[in-house]
Amino acid sequence: MFGKRYRSKKVDLTCPYCGHIQQEPAQVISSFCRSCGEHFRARKGVAIANPGLRVSGIAEVRPPRQRHPLLTAPEPAGVPMPAGNSWLVSAEEQEAGARPLPEHAPRSAGDREELTAGAFFGLGAPVTTPESLENSGPSLGRNAQGREALAEGSLGALISARQTVVVAEKEKMPPNYAAPDDRRRRDDSVPEIRVRCFRCHHHQDVSRFAKSTQCDRCSAYISLANYEIKTVKSHTLRTRGDIIIAKKGGLINHSEIACHHLTVSGSIDASVDCTGDAVFRHSGTVRGQLHCEKLVIEKNCEVRFPDGVMANRAEIAGHLIGDLTCSGKVRVARTGIVEGDLAAIDLELRDGGLISGETRLDPGITTELSLRKGFNPSVIG
Repeated sequence: MFGKRYRSKKVDLTCPYCGHIQQEPAQVISSFCRSCGEHFRARKGVAIANPGLRVSGIAEVRPPRQRHPLLTAPEPAGVPMPAGNSWLVSAEEQEAGARPLPEHAPRSAGDREELTAGAFFGLGAPVTTPESLENSGPSLGRNAQGREALAEGSLGALISARQTVVVAEKEKMPPNYAAPDDRRRRDDSVPEIRVRCFRCHHHQDVSRFAKSTQCDRCSAYISLANYEIKTVKSHTLRTRGDIIIAKKGGLINHSEIACHHLTVSGSIDASVDCTGDAVFRHSGTVRGQLHCEKLVIEKNCEVRFPDGVMANRAEIAGHLIGDLTCSGKVRVARTGIVEGDLAAIDLELRDGGLISGETRLDPGITTELSLRKGFNPSVIG
């Protein structure tokens, strides 16, 4: 029922050229006749011939044919030679088929003829006759030069004659131009940074110019974009680029951030996952265990680490509250205070520096994080 209702309507169109009637969709604009193949337009169900001149009976255009000077046979009877710059072949001649080839005049066995390239292409070159061939001798190499003439201007002839060879002057180049062989090749590779995965703690080297990467171990996506926080907000941000907290910026309400280098010049109360240098120029609180490459607490700053901090190097010029574990050297300045336990390989304590907790120096201390189970266990093995 619905198929018949929505079926497209058709109209009968009469070809304006041959009168053939054919069916077309009601919305047709133009079509081709299925009988004569002519193109016509359609408007309101009526076929209209295309405006303009209509050329018929012309099949193809050929260049004028020229008779060869050596051909003496006449043209076939009833076939006139074309005149002008073009040869128009009518449709009737094309349907009649190909013309028979003209018959050449009979030649005797003793006749000897030479056909030059100019005469072959109809350039009006003189025709060579047997008498001219006998008088002129062989044509191949007739105008060739001798070895002495060819060697007269050669470089070998100039050298043998001990003549001065004039060499063209070198083209002037910009003052900073250097030849490809003289250019200094870069022996150093593209600078790389060491990146730690958020999920499985796997370390890998990535180009410094990369914007993102993927963990080789667990296939986790790792962003390498840099951010600067200029306002106080509660935000969760995970990247292995650098994060800068401006003086008027800050992170509150237990925010979570992960980055490579961290520079804190404003307030902070967040969980931090850092793989590079953590520089604190303002007081704050860091939730969770902070693991960084280098910890710097500047003068007049009080930073709390309730869960402790692990670093490869540390420079304390302010007030650190929490346990500090360092796999390298810890420097405590004159204004530095460490309120908690300290475990390190080496310690440099200036006069005036203070460590209130237990201090342990052990060369076997390590701060490497153990690998976790990744997103794709089949890759880990």
